[in-house]
Amino acid sequence: MAAKKTGISPELIIHPGETITDILEDRGITQADLASRTGVSPAYVCSVINGKKGISANFAMGLEYALGVPKSFWLNLQANYESELLEANEALTITEEERDAREALKDVVKYLRSKGKMPPRESKENSILSLRKALQISNIANLKEMIPSGAFRISANAAMNPYVLGAWIRLCQIAGDNAVPSAQFDKGRITELCGKIKQIMCRKNAVIQKDLKELLDKYGINFSIVKNFRGAPVQGYISQNEAGFYQMALTIRGSFADIFWFSLFHEIGHIVNGDVGKTAKFIDDGHDGDKEAAADQFASNTLLSPESYQIFLQNSDFTIEAIKQYAVSQNVMPYIVIGRLQKEKHLEYSDYSDYKLRYKWADPT
Repeated sequence: MAAKKTGISPELIIHPGETITDILEDRGITQADLASRTGVSPAYVCSVINGKKGISANFAMGLEYALGVPKSFWLNLQANYESELLEANEALTITEEERDAREALKDVVKYLRSKGKMPPRESKENSILSLRKALQISNIANLKEMIPSGAFRISANAAMNPYVLGAWIRLCQIAGDNAVPSAQFDKGRITELCGKIKQIMCRKNAVIQKDLKELLDKYGINFSIVKNFRGAPVQGYISQNEAGFYQMALTIRGSFADIFWFSLFHEIGHIVNGDVGKTAKFIDDGHDGDKEAAADQFASNTLLSPESYQIFLQNSDFTIEAIKQYAVSQNVMPYIVIGRLQKEKHLEYSDYSDYKLRYKWADPT
């Protein structure tokens, strides 16, 4: 990507009036003659030639008749002039809050540059303009306004920066732009869907990002995995568009596989429970204890049936052999059982660490 240059003096940009002047001089036509031929006042012609007014559609038509130069030429000349003038003055639109936001977005900038979405080297002011384009927002300070637009699972142990979180949400939204699932979400098929998700979890050599995206697409959910950043302590994002299709994005923040799969089922739980709608967006930030608890319950019960889990606990056999056998009966990987036992303090977090799988971020693009 070529670096964009700002700070060009507006005085160096040629106004269309100068082109009119050149033609008049070449042909020996006076401004008064041009005014008569085009049906406008001499004062108007003078204002255009002096760069005080632009070429209107009617004047462009008049110039076509008077000078034999197509009106499209004059309208394009005027449009290009205005575009160049806007670009020259673009840096003047940068606010102090945007400069503050840019400081918070260092990791986001680094990522976007690595993906070729921003020039590798540019001034801070130019990088703000590049961020506007990459994140498709007219003012990066407005990223903080993105926060209420979806549902989140936010870690209580990590600091949240509204600009970083807003940028992460925009990346999620952009990842889902123009993607339309092949079917509408049907709550009646949720057991079927969850069973197939478990199959992907347990499948050897599964390409998780690709396989989950293809599967969830068939059930009305546009799915993606988006890189996480410091300042955006979220596990997932979920929203619903006007057509009724859902978009879901997860991170692999924390990297442990059991956290990733629990978060996936947790977000599905929010959909099933009706927490996300076209008009009422749900923010999964821990403030709504009832909804959070219900989504957690859905994830827990879907991964491990409550009846079987209680029996497993009553047996008090937490050897790796027993864990593996129980995991097979629930169609999950052993790390799911281990993670839950650790969370409920039946095991130490150091127990069976060799079985706790970690995921590494890999950009699908």
